[in-house]
Amino acid sequence: MNKFKGWHVLGGGFVNAMLLAGASIYSFGLFVQPVEAEFGLSREQVNYGYIFFYLAMAFWAVMIGRFHNKYSAKTLSILGALGFAVGFAMIAKATSPMMMVLAILFPIGLGFTAAGPFTVNVLATRWFSRMRGRALGIAAIATSAGGFVVVPLFAKLFDQYGWRNATLIMAAAVCILVILISFTFVTSKPEDIGQFPDGAETLVEEKTVTAGDQSFIKNPAFWLIGIGTGLLLGSDQALLASLIPYGQERGFSRQDAAFVMSIMTFSAIAGKLVVSWLAERWDKRLLFALVCACNLLFLLALLMEPSYTGLLVVVGLVGLAIGGVYPVWTTITAESFGRDNFSKVIGAMNLLTVPAMVVSIGITGRTRDITGDYALAFKIFIPQVILAALIMAFVKVRQNKSGSET
Repeated sequence: MNKFKGWHVLGGGFVNAMLLAGASIYSFGLFVQPVEAEFGLSREQVNYGYIFFYLAMAFWAVMIGRFHNKYSAKTLSILGALGFAVGFAMIAKATSPMMMVLAILFPIGLGFTAAGPFTVNVLATRWFSRMRGRALGIAAIATSAGGFVVVPLFAKLFDQYGWRNATLIMAAAVCILVILISFTFVTSKPEDIGQFPDGAETLVEEKTVTAGDQSFIKNPAFWLIGIGTGLLLGSDQALLASLIPYGQERGFSRQDAAFVMSIMTFSAIAGKLVVSWLAERWDKRLLFALVCACNLLFLLALLMEPSYTGLLVVVGLVGLAIGGVYPVWTTITAESFGRDNFSKVIGAMNLLTVPAMVVSIGITGRTRDITGDYALAFKIFIPQVILAALIMAFVKVRQNKSGSET
């Protein structure tokens, strides 16, 4: 048998997701002040861009999840690269906020979902079974790596060329790189080239906790995982959207605030590695509770308004708060529904997770405009995160070592 290609496929999907997430989710904060100033918008109105992004992701995730069972991941990734570039070009040339909204909802939403983190998670689930926890952990690192690598570069482009030209440059660079990587590395599943998950000699039948194909919406696990994850992601993504403007309003320069984001994402990478390793050994409900606890510590620290050095220390120590949720979410979903159902189940779950994120991001912008800072929003997220941990505790999981169900 040929050498197992799963790690090459995962690496290609990783870089694609890193580029797309770094240029969009993690770089959103760079756009806040220049777009706010150019179009005379409030902070709440600017945050609608982040909200529309996640609404688009929910819509496209349902469709792309099903497309993964009909079309190759290579084709979808190339289509995604082109869509993302078109959307970024529209942003760069936008003459009104509405043009930006249309770009986010359609070409950017399509591109991000078809070529980014969603697809690398599908690839990790299909190419790995016994080693799925670590594979999904590596896949989850891609978004954090994007924040660490892409955001500082994007910030320099902003300072040197202005936000519009910087966005055009990023559109071209991301598009070219993702197309080249997809052609070279991306293959939908091991069976397409005569291999099996983990490089095994034969296909090993998976045991799942819940019934799969057509009945997943009727399973309590679908709703518990989706709602619990959504509540935690609401806090998680609101923090991502707010961290750079939070730093700038504390008196830090754009580069200094972007560096805080980079340190946080580097910490999140370490957090994802830890969580992915633990996901193959711990009860995933307990692991989810640990991630929630780290998120709470992060919120409390931000409420204390630490110095710049103190903020760097905080974001460097609580990587699990931002990095841990995705590997837990994807591994518990894959375990519950199996690799063949993963893409459409995780896609449908976006209809639960995204509304929670949208509301949380909206709360962040609204309360900041009313109070002049982010403190009230951070206080609201504390009980929200606690509720997320309580909901996830009711999910039925398979114990890794004994194979028993609880």
